[in-house]
Amino acid sequence: MIWVCIIAAMLLTLLAIHPFVIYPLTLRLFPFREPVDIVPLAGERPSLAICMSAYNEARSIRRRMERLIEAAEAYGNATVHVYADGPRDGTIEILREFADRVDLVVSEERKGKTFGMNQLVARSTSDLLMFTDANVMHGADVIAPLVAPFADRHVGCVSARLVYSNADDSPAAATGAAYWRAEESIKAIESRTVGLIGVDGAMFVLRRELHRPPPPHLIDDLFLSLVVLTQHRQLVSVADALVYERSATAAEEELVRKRRIACQAINVHRALWPELRLLPWPALYGYASHRILKWMTPFLLAGAGLFALPVAAAVLGVEAVVALAGGAVIVLTIGHVLRIGPAQRIVAALLSLVGVAMGVIDSVVRGKTYAVWQPAESVRD
Repeated sequence: MIWVCIIAAMLLTLLAIHPFVIYPLTLRLFPFREPVDIVPLAGERPSLAICMSAYNEARSIRRRMERLIEAAEAYGNATVHVYADGPRDGTIEILREFADRVDLVVSEERKGKTFGMNQLVARSTSDLLMFTDANVMHGADVIAPLVAPFADRHVGCVSARLVYSNADDSPAAATGAAYWRAEESIKAIESRTVGLIGVDGAMFVLRRELHRPPPPHLIDDLFLSLVVLTQHRQLVSVADALVYERSATAAEEELVRKRRIACQAINVHRALWPELRLLPWPALYGYASHRILKWMTPFLLAGAGLFALPVAAAVLGVEAVVALAGGAVIVLTIGHVLRIGPAQRIVAALLSLVGVAMGVIDSVVRGKTYAVWQPAESVRD
């Protein structure tokens, strides 16, 4: 039985680290694709509709709108469409200052980001659709590099590269930024081999003919990018198109954020699985590794720990195992309260895993959707 527990613990641990370690290593076994030519746009640029949803963004929405309009004017053939999702903090009044330059849709009640984005797409007629979040910042020249890859007819969706700008604010922010740097490095090799598997919502562009309105209870960014994948079009990440966002600075905020994201992701996967299971096997391998297995990480690690307990008890004794576990909890708790950096980073990582587990349970067991949610305050500063 001890050997059974050892083997089970090892297998579960390997599955837990697969999305972050083994998967990117195995990607190097696949043939590398020729990179998409990203050349400066010549002549008339494709028309572009920039769509953004805003909730309580009064602290930063004026600067965000100024930068967004600046980017649209730098690109040229672009229109800006903004949906105000029932904000109560003065966001609407600030947005109305830009009503002569943008298509503004105001909802007096909260209906959710996806509902609003669908409204904006329906009001536009452009060749390309750009989706962006209200809490990101970028340079004025960010759009042209995102549109250039569409010269290749196989490209269906192009994503900017997200950088968390406040890694020095707190251990939780540093942990979130480190995780995202790892994600971006995996995406870089993924896009050169099996193909990019989904994008985040910070900023991405897709062809209008590939757009399928997501159900309002599903998150739009993952849904739309995976729908592009099911239509056998390529997803591309442009390393030079940088957008910046703040990571949550409190571990408790990150738990709530991870819970919402995990729940939304699992909901999308469940809705699109009948189509996604028909992907070519390299893309299906990438999808299972990067988009499914990573949400199982907390359960796999918990299972590995349970199988490791009898082994540890047999080697060290039950009393020693209990003492070590209790001591670790006490040390981490004290370190977190006293704001000791390493302890805070470990607690932040553990709470993120707890948030992921809760989000998966929310989706599968409780049927939650998070069609509307309260954003973390620290990412809005």
